[in-house]
Amino acid sequence: MSDVSAAKRKKSKSKGKESNSLADDAVEKYASKSRSRRAEQKEESTVAKKYASIESNPFHQIILQSDSEPEEKAKAISQALAYDDSKTKEENEVMLAAFEEFKEYLMDQRKEMSKEIIRLSDTEAFSELQSVFEEMNGALQDFETQLSPLIDIIDAVHRLNMASDGAMYDVFKEIQEDKVEEERIAKQREEHEASLQGYNNDVTALQKEIAVLREDKSWWGMGGTTKSALQDIARKQVDIENKQNDISNLRQDVESLTLDRETKFAEYAKEKEQLRTLLDITSDEHKERQEALVGAALNFVNTTDERTGAVLEHMDGIRGQIKNVGSVNGSMRKIFAIVNDGIKDAEGKNATLTDKFQAVAENESQLQTFEREDKLQAVNQHVDSLNAAKVDTLGTYGELQQENMNIKSMQDTNNQQINHTRKMHSSGTAGVASRLSVVLTAVSSAALNEAKTATQNTLSGMNSMTHALAQNEAIKNATQLHVQNDELSNAIKELESYREISDKATEITRAALEEQKVLQRDMEKTAEELAKSVRDAKGVTADVMQDDDGPDTSTRHTDKEQESSTKKNPFEDFRI
Repeated sequence: MSDVSAAKRKKSKSKGKESNSLADDAVEKYASKSRSRRAEQKEESTVAKKYASIESNPFHQIILQSDSEPEEKAKAISQALAYDDSKTKEENEVMLAAFEEFKEYLMDQRKEMSKEIIRLSDTEAFSELQSVFEEMNGALQDFETQLSPLIDIIDAVHRLNMASDGAMYDVFKEIQEDKVEEERIAKQREEHEASLQGYNNDVTALQKEIAVLREDKSWWGMGGTTKSALQDIARKQVDIENKQNDISNLRQDVESLTLDRETKFAEYAKEKEQLRTLLDITSDEHKERQEALVGAALNFVNTTDERTGAVLEHMDGIRGQIKNVGSVNGSMRKIFAIVNDGIKDAEGKNATLTDKFQAVAENESQLQTFEREDKLQAVNQHVDSLNAAKVDTLGTYGELQQENMNIKSMQDTNNQQINHTRKMHSSGTAGVASRLSVVLTAVSSAALNEAKTATQNTLSGMNSMTHALAQNEAIKNATQLHVQNDELSNAIKELESYREISDKATEITRAALEEQKVLQRDMEKTAEELAKSVRDAKGVTADVMQDDDGPDTSTRHTDKEQESSTKKNPFEDFRI
């Protein structure tokens, strides 16, 4: 147990160490940066301390502190570097030491300025390169992905439109027939799958029933399965076998349900597939695909504009950096040119002193000879030191000239790059946008042109079909005229028979109406008589009872008869 615990603790410690390594790395990285920064600051402070009194240096005063013209500075340098025989050897050596100090100061300043320029270097160049590759190529790939299927469809439709014998319509018709067959197969497959599920459910149910029957034991569970249960199990097992056979047969039927239609256009198989793609996608989906293509084109233009603009911005930054390097180089070359000119003049003056101290005067004493040769030696030493300084100065000047050539080459290259990039950013991007607009317009135009051609072919097919139908219809119409004539003849015969019947019916009706008229008159007369009889019946009592006392009944009767005769006959309106 202790060994296992120790191993776990050791593993835990190692894992803790690994987990802390990232943090340690970060701290170490930060610390190293801090140390590097402190080292630079320390170096700067050391340099500053080393040259704390540089402004008192005579050469610093001549070149950097003076506002004189360069020629005057060169004369002053010459005067300072030439051996001054009015001063001691040590004093001349001090001047040369001051010159060496000034040269070292110039080199340190050159180094510091170069370091500052290095700090201003563009650190995002490779990041920009990665962005250009990823974003621009990604935008191009996206445009190609969106464009390719549309071009394939247009090319396929064009080839079908250009095919003879009305291939476009026939291929379209075959595609529609394929769809119908596919729908039939899909529906049948769905029905078979439902049947399979039903059979599987039946088998599962039978297996559960068999499991229950096996528990039907005799002798209160001490014996085996009962005989009746075994018989039921056997029957159900047979049912399972039958179901499984049905399942196997049905699975074979499902596997055989494939679209196996023989095409008449094997040579147009690819075109048929593209046309099927065109037809299977809805109008809204086609609109979305073309909108995606437009979006991809706009994205490519925007990405190109953005990336070339970013590259141009970086190149402008590099141009500024090159300009800074050139400015430092120019300042240093100017300083060393002044120094070189001063050294040349100093060499002439030193040569004059050398000649002077080499000349031997008449009656020269040994002491005079010693003093002259001592001064000559001092001048020669001064010349040697100055010559070494000259070589070093000329070497540095040569380096600065080479650096100037490199800077000019960089400037030329940078200017060309900027000009080319600026052209890409302006006219190049505009040209790409213009060509993309032409391409998109051409794609749309091509699609519409193929639609027009397809319309023409369809109309041509319709004209051919309707022409044939019209010819058949003309023959039918010509034949139909004879049929119509026969029908007219039959109609005339029927009308003639109807006329004869109508005449007979009219004659019968006339006789019946005349007889009816006589009967109506008789009825009217009879009705009048009946009315009179009714009136007499109603007035018989009054007539009889008033016969002795009242007026003459004959007169009253006459008035009643007149009154009766003035009343309207109720049957008058029905007379014929």
